Amino acid sequence: MDIFITLFYILFCICVVYPPSEFVSAGFTIPQIFDGYLASENVNFIGYHLKRITITCCLHSLLPLGYFFTLWCGGERGLWLQYAAGCAALIPVMFLYHLCSWYENNKKNHPVVRSLIPYVPEGSDWRIIAVDFNREFRSVDKISIPLSATSKFVATPTWLIKVTQYSVNAVKQEDAALVATATDSHDFSTSGEDEVQYVNIEVIPSREDVKKFTFRITTTALRDLQPHLQRAVRVPEHISLLPTLIERFIKVFKQHVEQNPVYYTDQELELCIGCMQNQADVKLNKRCEPVVLEGDQAEQPPCQQCNCRALWCCACMARWWAARAGAAGAWLAARGSCPVCRAVFCLQDVCPARPVTS
Repeated sequence: MDIFITLFYILFCICVVYPPSEFVSAGFTIPQIFDGYLASENVNFIGYHLKRITITCCLHSLLPLGYFFTLWCGGERGLWLQYAAGCAALIPVMFLYHLCSWYENNKKNHPVVRSLIPYVPEGSDWRIIAVDFNREFRSVDKISIPLSATSKFVATPTWLIKVTQYSVNAVKQEDAALVATATDSHDFSTSGEDEVQYVNIEVIPSREDVKKFTFRITTTALRDLQPHLQRAVRVPEHISLLPTLIERFIKVFKQHVEQNPVYYTDQELELCIGCMQNQADVKLNKRCEPVVLEGDQAEQPPCQQCNCRALWCCACMARWWAARAGAAGAWLAARGSCPVCRAVFCLQDVCPARPVTS
């Protein structure tokens, strides 16, 4: 019986400390249970995490004592249980003593406040920095990337913030350099891609009084993060980032297009109307016959002649194609429609466009 209670309690502790997605969706996490007391993180970030970290540490310190209480409720009796429970009770008592030190001197020893202290001018109050911090966190010009069920990384116009169960790391963007240190790839992902790559990034402050920290995100999240950074993430030469699914498709799409006959035009090739960066370099020119699929599948719509001039670059045409081609595995075999006149075309109809040279 004790073995079953012990196994059950270990599983319970793991779910409390590292809640799985089922617990998160059911609202059985410490921040969700105490949501009414913690109030809104978006309104008062500093105050929210002051209370959240305190509650989290208090409850986690009670878990060892809760184990012996569970044994007692399960019928276990004995002098050893009393001594063990007494020793376990010392853990929350010691934490309460540590908690008192957090709130001494105007809460300056609290983990959240300690992350702000380096940026507090001498003789000033850390609450002044906290007010500006909260105001900036309320703005929409930020990005929040979940790292796990209990941690996340946030980038605001001024700050880089890592939130964990027991601490908050904060550094100003102007004082930090982000460096990719390692990568690892996995064949399965919840996003539907066949492969996902994670990048370990180290945030290195230029100030000695600010602690460095690390976080781990996917390459897709890294690309979303880059526009919100004042300095780009440095990627050493020995580390290669996995291209996204659409980037890999664009490469294959270009290879197939290059095999088609060149379409020469006497019109001047202007900038692509999709990205306005690259020169338009593809023309839709009907070259194929309708294809009849085997089995119960219906005949694909026949290709049509597109009379539009060359308006798109190959990369933008590939993105347009992929956005309307359905499942990724059937992108190349699908058919698209001209972005302007909606004429149906297949991959054989996408020809490289070149100006006529005299």
